[in-house]
Amino acid sequence: MDAINKKKLEGNIWKFYLHNVLSGMFFAVPVMVLFWQENGLSLTEIMVLQSLFAIATVILEIPSGYFADIQGRKKTLVLAGSTLFVAMSVYCMGHGFFHFFIAEMIFAVSVSLTSGTTAALIYDTLENLKREDAYKKIWGTAQFWGMLALAVSNMMGGLIAKIDLRYALYASLPFFALLIPLTLSMQEPQRRKLIIEKGYTKELLNVIRVALLDNEKLRWIITYSGIIYAFNQSVLWLYQPYFKLTGLDIVYFGFVFATFQTVAALSSRYAYEIEDMLGQRVSLSMLIFMIAASYFLMSSFVFIFSFSFCFLQQFVRGFRNTVISDYINKLTPSSMRATILSTETFVGRLSYAAIIPLIGWIADVYTLVQALMVLAVSTLITGTVVLMILHKKEVI
Repeated sequence: MDAINKKKLEGNIWKFYLHNVLSGMFFAVPVMVLFWQENGLSLTEIMVLQSLFAIATVILEIPSGYFADIQGRKKTLVLAGSTLFVAMSVYCMGHGFFHFFIAEMIFAVSVSLTSGTTAALIYDTLENLKREDAYKKIWGTAQFWGMLALAVSNMMGGLIAKIDLRYALYASLPFFALLIPLTLSMQEPQRRKLIIEKGYTKELLNVIRVALLDNEKLRWIITYSGIIYAFNQSVLWLYQPYFKLTGLDIVYFGFVFATFQTVAALSSRYAYEIEDMLGQRVSLSMLIFMIAASYFLMSSFVFIFSFSFCFLQQFVRGFRNTVISDYINKLTPSSMRATILSTETFVGRLSYAAIIPLIGWIADVYTLVQALMVLAVSTLITGTVVLMILHKKEVI
């Protein structure tokens, strides 16, 4: 490798950090439920909207990863940034369920194109530079800066929303627009072997077979990761109703969400050190119990500082992606890496899409506290069963 190409590849690393920062400038997160409600959506409609989004990402997840393996990581990320900007633009101008549905579908395209591709890009870059061992540290650092950006934007978003909820959406547009020239400037890393575009369906099914059937370790790591994602993510759209239930004033929502992003950022930043200290088995096993414990605590103790129980979920959010993606990368050849990583996300989002309509229905028909207790019990039972299989198969 000549010095020029090496310098360009090394540039991918800081550009990857900046990519995460720009993607994290989502100001409307702490008031999004309030924005939907202001525009006429009920809690049930909100959960249906998010379920449809999750289903769309499930449908697009693996094909988008395959697209990245065929067309290249750089081209895929350029398209992802462009669709993210378009989706936010539609949201800014939208006023009802149909408009928001269109925006969510475009968001689904962007999220699916990004998922797996960024991890594959940075791992392939490091593989070219012969620095694969630095993956966990670099990925964790990138997640740290992205979540820190999300924390800052969330805190500012709460203040902006006091003027007008819609202004919090507009605030993200210039940052999302900058993703397009940034990704255009990235260097496409070389790969040892490329998937041939001819015979798309055959090759795609072959990759899925490798991920979910042939490679036992990969199959169960992907299954466990999907369960963690699904149960940890299911509470997201209940946060704002829960904060109201605890008596927390709306003016503080942005600050609480900022603390969430900070905890997740720190968890991601130091995940590789924590994992090195605890070991793979303990690091993976503890995640499901932390999620279950957080739901038990949220449902059992409802007071103004109950949001602090959610810090357990934020630790898992930051820790999981850094550690598990590293395991999957080590078990996966470069030629199909983005597709395999997308398969992992596919499993998580499919599980998430199946869970949230039920949780939303329980919260509407019964109570929010009962919905949280159902999440606690189902998380504990499902996670324990899969953990027992992981130990039995000697995966961890």
